[in-house]
Amino acid sequence: MVSGAAPTQTEPSSTQAAAGNGAPLLTPLQRRGIRASIWGQVFGCLGYLSFSNQTMFLYLAKQEFTSATIVILIALPGIVQALSLIPCSFIADRRGKKAMGMWGCAVMAGGFTAVTCAGFVQPPYSWAAIAAGIVAYGLGQAMFSASWFALLSPLVPVEIRGRYFGTMRLSWQIAGIVFGLAASSFLAKDSPMLTYQIIFGIVTAGMFVRVALYGYIPELEAAKPSGRGLLASVVEIVRVNGYASFCCYVFLITLVTFGGPSLFALVEKDYLHFGDNTIGWMGNLYMIGSMFGFVAGGWMVDRLGTKPVFLICHFTYGLVLFLFLIRHLSPVPAEIYLGALNGVYGLVWAASTIAVSTEMLALIPPENKSLSTGLCQTLLMAGQALAGALSAGAINLGLFRVGWKFLGGVMSDYDAQLLLNATLVVILVVALGLVPSVVRKAEWVPKGD
Repeated sequence: MVSGAAPTQTEPSSTQAAAGNGAPLLTPLQRRGIRASIWGQVFGCLGYLSFSNQTMFLYLAKQEFTSATIVILIALPGIVQALSLIPCSFIADRRGKKAMGMWGCAVMAGGFTAVTCAGFVQPPYSWAAIAAGIVAYGLGQAMFSASWFALLSPLVPVEIRGRYFGTMRLSWQIAGIVFGLAASSFLAKDSPMLTYQIIFGIVTAGMFVRVALYGYIPELEAAKPSGRGLLASVVEIVRVNGYASFCCYVFLITLVTFGGPSLFALVEKDYLHFGDNTIGWMGNLYMIGSMFGFVAGGWMVDRLGTKPVFLICHFTYGLVLFLFLIRHLSPVPAEIYLGALNGVYGLVWAASTIAVSTEMLALIPPENKSLSTGLCQTLLMAGQALAGALSAGAINLGLFRVGWKFLGGVMSDYDAQLLLNATLVVILVVALGLVPSVVRKAEWVPKGD
């Protein structure tokens, strides 16, 4: 999911600047909506983060899913979003952005309710409830994401968008870290099912709170029905200079990097035999790294533009994947070494999302905002979904051998996938030419205050 972004240069402000310091004058309705949007993300982020901080991974393992099934279930929200985001975006532009987002929040909360309650029944009923809940969560996320940027566009003045998105990202990331640390402290080496149900019960409660808070976000731009159909509207967006090629790069880099954290966790659990609490801490380090990545990536984009962020993140992805493979050469304990790599991977991911969001909003046309951003997010989700499907298929079919040697270390089948991804990241350096800001002077380069 692309979250948070800087404004485009040409988009007009919805408020007039106050005299003296250039700060915009916010109406009471805007102030209330901005507060509600930030707090809503704080409470609602736990569902999204449970897929990246290994909490969902541990819960699925407790439910005795196979490794291949776990990988595909973690990627399932991306599959659902990839299939439904564009239709949801098209409807949001025409029927109302707030209504679409409100229903999305409710469906997400309902999905996690099913996931939590699955612990009360035995397989195969629990498996069916979890799969249905994750599908519902993915659909709700698509409905929410379809209208999120377009809803905030007239609400948050151009002059403060950088600070707004920075505050929002940092707020929900801190909330996720605090909750993740608390959950990890609650977990033992082999925690009972009830422990996971309590954790997911809290996550679900937070998502219902977001439904209530979302109601306070005003829709300041009325829906504008268009005579053009979905296909014609998509074709018009694709013709925007540089936008289609940029979306292709987002898809390719996501395809070869998204599976990293899940493969890390599988190696740590199945071959290094880390306990649930240790793997939980690895997920927390990923989130802590993400927090620093939001700050560092935002600073670089704000002052240098997106080009250096894209370049640094691209090569660092490959470096971290390679360093994970030579863990046997590390002079420090595996927990410390791999914890640091999880943190750096989170940092790179967070910084890259800022660059992607900034480039996306700099390239989209002024019309069909929901559909335009939905198209980019669809390709991002498609990359995530295909990465999970290919990884699960490789595990299930046994395509990679266990016990192969690499620089003196004995590797697993999961390591073979990581080596393949690291190689593809290096090869895909040529795909950086698809990013407009990398190959030419950016049309919009953000400046610091």
